[in-house]
Amino acid sequence: MYPFKLKAATKDYVWGGIKLKEFYSKESISDVIAESWEVSCHPDGPSIIENGQYEGITLAEVLEANPRYKGTNSEKFPFFPILVKLIDAKSNLSVQVHPDDEYALKNENQFGKTEMWYIVECEKGAGVYCGFKEPVTKETLRKSLVDGTVTDLLNFVEVSKGDCLFIEAGTVHAICGGCVICEIQQNSSLTYRLYDYGRVDKTGKPRELHIDKAVAVTDTSKVVSPNAETRDMGDGVTRLATCKYFTTDKVVLNGSHILVAGEDSFVTVTCVEGEGEFVYNGKRYSFATGDTYFLPAGAGEVEALGNAQLITARV
Repeated sequence: MYPFKLKAATKDYVWGGIKLKEFYSKESISDVIAESWEVSCHPDGPSIIENGQYEGITLAEVLEANPRYKGTNSEKFPFFPILVKLIDAKSNLSVQVHPDDEYALKNENQFGKTEMWYIVECEKGAGVYCGFKEPVTKETLRKSLVDGTVTDLLNFVEVSKGDCLFIEAGTVHAICGGCVICEIQQNSSLTYRLYDYGRVDKTGKPRELHIDKAVAVTDTSKVVSPNAETRDMGDGVTRLATCKYFTTDKVVLNGSHILVAGEDSFVTVTCVEGEGEFVYNGKRYSFATGDTYFLPAGAGEVEALGNAQLITARV
């Protein structure tokens, strides 16, 4: 048992940019990286362990062989519960919505998606669409998709570095261009697109929309508050979000901080700024901006040293 350094799977979606490659040390044969799946046991993009005994093996394979590394809190889920991403939105993502667990299990044989966004950096005036300005009907929503005016109905939230938004399943949303985001979400790739600005994919075909399903799962009454209610936990820790799927914190590291991976849960650690090292059982594990580690449940205390901002997640 030791801190696993993870190599992310990367995605080159049409709206991606170059920041993850140039400033966050992500590797890809493509010039564009839209997303890096930092902590992933999802078959569409599994993380690979880069160090130690398990080097070259996927995180999913190691957790399958050593389920205790997930912790007792993960036992209530049929598979690894979360997915951690870095996202570089050079241009707007599609207007989309994710179903809740009940709908997704019944219709897609997988879980839905509730997620949290931490704004790592952003351009001036950048923002996100999140929920509606005021409640609408399903008929109004569908008509706006036909005539291309859906964004007029949506709540645009201008964001700043360090902001945090919690996006429950059923909330229409879109990350807009100029944002780099750390996203913690349920372990699901289930997304329904409502509107995509008329864009085409690499083959020149319009990207697929999922109008009927999207309208069916959208909470049209939801008017979303711009930011999650964060809480100062002391010792440089800010609680960003908590729900039945994950709890996520920001740790401002200025010297030393103790992270604890108890028997109840693993801890994921993504460095979004700065550098440092972990000290565990007398060994040192360096990290820098863009690096992500997985601390197995039961590892106990892991000391972080350096000057950095870390986003952590656990179940």
